Amino acid sequence: MTTKNEIEALKKFVRATNFLATSQIYLKQNVLYKRKLEHADIKPRLLGHWGTCPGINFVYANINRLIVKHKREFLYLVGPGHGFPAVQANLFVEGSLSHFYPEVIPYTETGIEDICKKFSAAYGYPSHANPEAPGQILEGGELGYSLSVAWGAVLDNPNLIATCLIGDGESETGPLAASWYANRLVSPATNGAVLPIVHINGYKISGPTRMGRMSHEELDLEFRGLGYAPIIVDDADSEDIYEQMINAMDKSYEMINDIQQRARGGEDVVKPRWPVILMRTAKGWTGTSEFDGVKLEGNCESHQVIVNHCATDKRHLDALDAWLASYKFDELYKLSPEGGLIFDDEIKSLIPPKELCCGRQRLSYGGEVVRALANPDLNKLHYGPEVPRGQRGYSMLKMGQWMRDAFKLNRDQKNLRIFSPDETYSNQLQAVFEETTRAWQWPIEEWDQDMSRDGRVIELLSENLLFGMLHGYTVTGRHGMFPTYEAFSQVISSMADQYCKYVHASQGIHFRKPIPSCNVVLSSLLERQDHNGYSHQNPSFLGAMLEKHPDIISAYLPADANSTLVYTEKAFADRDKLNIIVAGKKSLPQWLSLDEARKQAEDGVMVWDFASDDNPDVVLAGCGDYATQECMAALVLVRELLPRVKVRFVSVSELHSSGLGSLKFQSKPWIMDEIFTEDKGVVFNYHGYPNTIKKLIFDYKGSRRFRIKGYEEEGSTTTPFDMGVRNGTSRYHLVIDMAYKLFQQGVIDETQHVAITTDMLQRLVEHRNYIKANGVDPSEIENWVWTR
Repeated sequence: MTTKNEIEALKKFVRATNFLATSQIYLKQNVLYKRKLEHADIKPRLLGHWGTCPGINFVYANINRLIVKHKREFLYLVGPGHGFPAVQANLFVEGSLSHFYPEVIPYTETGIEDICKKFSAAYGYPSHANPEAPGQILEGGELGYSLSVAWGAVLDNPNLIATCLIGDGESETGPLAASWYANRLVSPATNGAVLPIVHINGYKISGPTRMGRMSHEELDLEFRGLGYAPIIVDDADSEDIYEQMINAMDKSYEMINDIQQRARGGEDVVKPRWPVILMRTAKGWTGTSEFDGVKLEGNCESHQVIVNHCATDKRHLDALDAWLASYKFDELYKLSPEGGLIFDDEIKSLIPPKELCCGRQRLSYGGEVVRALANPDLNKLHYGPEVPRGQRGYSMLKMGQWMRDAFKLNRDQKNLRIFSPDETYSNQLQAVFEETTRAWQWPIEEWDQDMSRDGRVIELLSENLLFGMLHGYTVTGRHGMFPTYEAFSQVISSMADQYCKYVHASQGIHFRKPIPSCNVVLSSLLERQDHNGYSHQNPSFLGAMLEKHPDIISAYLPADANSTLVYTEKAFADRDKLNIIVAGKKSLPQWLSLDEARKQAEDGVMVWDFASDDNPDVVLAGCGDYATQECMAALVLVRELLPRVKVRFVSVSELHSSGLGSLKFQSKPWIMDEIFTEDKGVVFNYHGYPNTIKKLIFDYKGSRRFRIKGYEEEGSTTTPFDMGVRNGTSRYHLVIDMAYKLFQQGVIDETQHVAITTDMLQRLVEHRNYIKANGVDPSEIENWVWTR
């Protein structure tokens, strides 16, 4: 095929998809424009984003050309996913919609009628890229995540090229800005490549973009400074935009191949300079250029629906009629005797083999592409009899050892990574460096620790970049962990929400199969942010995620290291989930044997018999490792002060929006009575905000018996124990609350109640005076050891 023929084929392909995108936005009938438009042809509500659609179509056609030419696997991520009519138009033309929805969207005029009538209609097709659409791994409604997800998708997929279209408005977001730094992390020797294409159409919803007002020289300098090789394509240049794009795509492909071949041939490719295409085309390109004296094409006015009164205003209708007629769609297809669509031969020349179509990309569907994870043997990792109950150990160190062994067991599978925002050592996961390193593609100095070109730990100080990479990695079938400081997990709260929406929307779609869980580990917990101060004290992420679907979100708050091991194993075994594991990195008492921890993980809640009395007078519950330590200390105090009082201790280690522990509490609510008794007072010490637990137990008839303790947004630079004191979660506060419950129930009299309360308050005063004078907690607090 000559270049001239290639250009003609591309132009026809883009004409066809531009027509279909426009038809979806406007038409409910006459969708092939077989006659002039009438008001009755127009939808009653016109929704969608026209302005970005022509650029999406232009890039899609050029990707198809490369696929046909090189028979290489491509994935197409569309950052401006709100241009979904363009995505759907291409999925129809290439046949992917008819493959997955043969009854609903056949490759006929009926199929086009379906996508047009249902686009942005109630119970129809969303206005943004979505899991119902084949080949999509990103929703694209909330801007900024496309490039990081693309980088995650190519990890350990050496033959894949992820082409990522980035809107110039999207490029102004923080997550996208940080995503350019992934070129420091991804080795060309063992991973695929990302081809970023920045669509500089100049405008956002109501104003210009930063890049839209930059010169070629400024753009070139910016991206060279970021470590890329920029290639500029500009419709204002004298050379045809189609020829420019062909050359840019070919050059990019050659550069990617060159980098990968050199790296895979043994060369140490330092600072690989990946290509990036900076594509300038007009916003709303090929649409109505001007209306009522207002510039539309090449202006923000074309962002959404232009000439939007077609259903009632003849002038608007005439403008749309001329617009659709300009594509001459009737010249691009014919109907078979059976009614099937047969596109022009030049258009068909750009439709890849079925298995290579972007909409048929196997990595986007989960299921058989999921690379199973071999699990470490917990019997070789747990704290055994050598650490008696109540003696101290380290949860995050044990998790690090689990990950180390998992890396070793799965060395050949290339199916496991840690995405850590510069906190692998800080969060005590350093055991992994006995087996792997941190990936780094830029210069490595001789004094740098645990760094190599192809490490399994992806570490950079951007939560947004790394969570986006984890998203791309898991939805394409691999397993990952995102450990971060609890206080800063809120940075990715919206990203996690979008991930959960993607997983939820995938449920029930027949061609989407289960994918590995996305595992977020929260450490450097608020109770031990005494040295960093108030800015580092924030458990908000837990509460935000516990608003989501219980079948997607589980929060695990193991009380000790053995429980942490069990929940780590459980989290990685899950599918279609976002799991949150909350575990401290400092030494804490160890409470459960491995078998006991496994037993508790079955239900996520358990009465600890070794710390409980039969027929209790009051119930004490703990959720979180530091919270549990204070509960156990409070038990010791109560038994010293009130030896005849009987106490039950309940450990809660799993939360989700349906309640405490396993889902059986929804189907068998009486189990709450079995655990917490039917009528006794309950003091519940929680790691996070009290309102989180209050909402979870709101529907339980006995919820009024609960006194919920938790983080009350009080803190500063102080001592570790004083963090609990300031928020009312210390052992002394728990004793006060238990005494009040016992007094309410008539178990103790007023004299005992007053005496115990006064005693505890005096101890709190003495503690405050001590730390002000000495700067540290008293030894009986700092070195406390549990005894039955």
